[in-house]
Amino acid sequence: MKFNLSAINTTNIKKGISYIRENGLDGIASRVRYKMQGPGLAYNGWFWEKHAPKEEELERQRLTSFTYRPLISILVPIYETPERYLRDMIESVINQTYGNWQLVLVDGSKREEGVPKTEEVAREYMSDNRKIVYAPLEKNLGIAMNTNMAFNYSTGDYITLLDHDDMLTPDALYCVVDALQEERYDVLYSDEDKISEDGSRVSDPAFKPDFSIDLLRAHNYITHLFVVKRKLLLEVGGFDSEYDGAQDYDLALKCSEKTKSIKHISRVLYHWRMNDKSVALNPHKKEYANEAGKRALHDHIQRCGCYATVAHTDMWGMYKVSYDTPGNPLLSIVIPGGKDRAIIERCIGPLFEKTRYSDFELIIVNPYSDDSALQKFYAMLESTRKNIRVVEYDGTPGNILMRNYGASKAKGDYILFLDYGVEKIEITAVKEMLGHCMRKDVGVVGGAIFGDNGATISQGIAVGINGPFCHLYKGIKRGDFGYLMHNHVNANYSAVSGACMMVKTELFRGLGGFSEKFITELGDVDFCLRVREHGYLVVGVADATWHFYAAADKKIGDYNSYFQREKGLFEILWSNILSNGDPYYNPNFAKNGDYHDI
Repeated sequence: MKFNLSAINTTNIKKGISYIRENGLDGIASRVRYKMQGPGLAYNGWFWEKHAPKEEELERQRLTSFTYRPLISILVPIYETPERYLRDMIESVINQTYGNWQLVLVDGSKREEGVPKTEEVAREYMSDNRKIVYAPLEKNLGIAMNTNMAFNYSTGDYITLLDHDDMLTPDALYCVVDALQEERYDVLYSDEDKISEDGSRVSDPAFKPDFSIDLLRAHNYITHLFVVKRKLLLEVGGFDSEYDGAQDYDLALKCSEKTKSIKHISRVLYHWRMNDKSVALNPHKKEYANEAGKRALHDHIQRCGCYATVAHTDMWGMYKVSYDTPGNPLLSIVIPGGKDRAIIERCIGPLFEKTRYSDFELIIVNPYSDDSALQKFYAMLESTRKNIRVVEYDGTPGNILMRNYGASKAKGDYILFLDYGVEKIEITAVKEMLGHCMRKDVGVVGGAIFGDNGATISQGIAVGINGPFCHLYKGIKRGDFGYLMHNHVNANYSAVSGACMMVKTELFRGLGGFSEKFITELGDVDFCLRVREHGYLVVGVADATWHFYAAADKKIGDYNSYFQREKGLFEILWSNILSNGDPYYNPNFAKNGDYHDI
């Protein structure tokens, strides 16, 4: 898809933020307008014209003979479902182009006044289709237990979940089974959107990244369509009524603990119905789900053996995980120095005066040894603070080279690289980053960097967008909402900016530091991609906020010429990700354009 979902009507920004914080992400469906790139199609038009398969494609799918044809059981707990919604849901399954499915309906509707309408409708469809199973319940047991009852009636190799008033796209199961031809994944999930009450329009697309454990620990971004191998569902114990309202979130978290075989299908395969009784339009209908989600996340963190606290954010349905720093290891902060004393003082001052983490050494790399006034200033700093060291550097100027030199002098177990002109905003920024960096699965951690005007400079990097890479959320003001509010929560990225980057010292040295074949920002991206190549995650920490002074921006020489020369090497080294796409950047988004968020 060649359009940008970032340009939100600025006159509604404040109202929109207030609404999201009160009602959650899913309440924004009809309140945000998207400015599309290219032909200017609104999402509804784009979906039907460009994304949804045409009849000839659907017919081709019906005739496809897969080598592997698993039975997929679709579990649907129904309760007082309006007849139209129930029929739409059932027919969306019957119309699937992949035919080896089973639809299991368990009905917890009230029966005091006789046979409910839901049963009449279900049995009507059952009379024509043996693949539909219907089971009335004597009483409503709650969403989790009702779903477990549906599972007990199922026989599928894979299980998928469908809400009683939602709809599958006709190619949903086909796309799942098509993906299973390449690997028998344990879990698969797709993109999704909202569908209007009358079923005539779609809106509010949720274009997701490939699996991101840190984004999942911020909110249930996976939701629908969710498909899980039967064996894995049994292993995690099915659905737990303790988390009713967030039982699907609990399941996704438990599955992530047991397997890395998780496939994201970057197609919209699920329509979430918007109506007065649905969470899609009014999250407060299930206020208890917010608390249940926090409990599910807390228990997940404990099972993973992490030392962390889980808290609500001021956005409904979104959470913050703050990892502890056991042992409080020594952190080396490396800053390539500059000439402006005022900027230096403003940048290092908060590290000492406004911090929740004090076990650090500060290494300033000084390339201006011929400046006597600056030398006196640095000598004063060293005499004032015992944990400040100024190291003289007489090599070729450039942040990459000076970072490597400063890192060679580091004594800490972790290194935080800060460019000259980067000042800490949030008092807990260093501790938040270190907590993540101390995780065994994490190699690099980045902060959120804002400019003098309060707009985002960088909060994660996508590879192969707007050229070799682009800084995500660029231009979004601090506090404003970006796409799905992902700029407000922790997430995994392919890379983060070296202007504010923390790394394990042992890993940094093991990889040979930043490649000195690069002196531009391409070196930051190259380093992060090498870290990921060795199996580590790159994490962007949303609450680790930093300010960059524009006056400190000092590109070396003819930066653009250097960049163009290095671009060719970068494209050779990382041709795979450039060809296949950044796993954390949904391919439905445009690869070129003016990006203010993803």
